[in-house]
Amino acid sequence: MKVDVVIPTKGEWTLPYCIRAVRENVDVNNLILVAAGKCYSTVKNFADICVLFDEKNVGKARALGLNYVETPMYASIDSDVLVTREWFDWCVKTIRSDDQVAACQGYAKHLGEYGELQLRYIIDKGGKYGKGFCCLGNTMLKTDVVRKIGMPEIPVEEDWQLRLKVEEAGFKWISNINITCLHFKTDVDVWKHAVWWGKMGGDVSMKRCLARMPYYLTFGLRQRSLKQNLFLVGLQLHLVYGKALGELNANH
Repeated sequence: MKVDVVIPTKGEWTLPYCIRAVRENVDVNNLILVAAGKCYSTVKNFADICVLFDEKNVGKARALGLNYVETPMYASIDSDVLVTREWFDWCVKTIRSDDQVAACQGYAKHLGEYGELQLRYIIDKGGKYGKGFCCLGNTMLKTDVVRKIGMPEIPVEEDWQLRLKVEEAGFKWISNINITCLHFKTDVDVWKHAVWWGKMGGDVSMKRCLARMPYYLTFGLRQRSLKQNLFLVGLQLHLVYGKALGELNANH
């Protein structure tokens, strides 16, 4: 069964590898790139359909790509994720097995310390098939359901907001930690993303972030390695910095 694939991109260096994985492992109807203006001319030849996107809002980019989807289900893939054939086959089987399943996703595992910490967090929060993780980076969705519900056109947390809307409408969102795709995001990339997250209005409490840092360097050492705790301290600093930038911009 062929599906359309929607990939938002700002011209990341990982995009050619992402597209190669899609072409090799997904039965593609149309590959739809939603490309930021600065990279449109260089990436348009990679796609069957390339849509110009001038905003910094990933939710709007995903909504724009959805407008061009023709197939009953479609794949939402981030430009730094390498999907596999196992992922595609599992998604198609899962989403076709139950009319109430509107979305299913594998686990896009990061590189570095964050990847290990994220894995532990997911298991602690929801178990290997639980609700401890959600993303639109390697997800298959039913087109009519998402169109009816509406893609949240927000710069951050659009994935969680869509999942909440899907479940509130009585549909299922299936997450499977055993279906793993590589997420080309290093610890440094995670720190950079944290700055962007805070700046764009992500759920960041500066007081909570600052309070966590001494904990990580004391009691946290009983649970995690020094390297992991130092990474977490850096993560809190970058979140606080991003949040401060966002508030500064809002006041001007």
